[in-house]
Amino acid sequence: MQALKEAIGKVTVYRFDIFKGEVDQTGKVHKVKSVGSSYIREGLNTYTVHLKTFLKDTFYLIQNTRLPGPDFVILSREASQNPKRKYYWNNIGEGVCLDGENKGIMKLTWDVLPDLYMKVEPISVTEAQDQETQQTQPEQAA
Repeated sequence: MQALKEAIGKVTVYRFDIFKGEVDQTGKVHKVKSVGSSYIREGLNTYTVHLKTFLKDTFYLIQNTRLPGPDFVILSREASQNPKRKYYWNNIGEGVCLDGENKGIMKLTWDVLPDLYMKVEPISVTEAQDQETQQTQPEQAA
């Protein structure tokens, strides 16, 4: 019974490597340096992106629904001044899944940053306490 209670408030989080890369003469991307990570919680469609250069900023990677176009769009968000709207979203780049020798890599093209790359296979999978259930569950006395 205790295991069931603990499992209810858990969520699986996948982490992906974002790196600076170089393209050789054959077109293959080679990792030069890790520059950040992207995370997605199981059941959600939005990746959160954290770059080591911008420690306090969070970016969002969302699948593009407007075709033709890139596979993903990169967004930032700011609090809205309009009380009817919680956030204002800024489109700041795009992500394209590569193919051929670079299958498994997404190219992230930013409006004001150099191109970066993201592995589409997670580098780690962890279970975390779900924030919603964590806030609603009272703490147990030891």
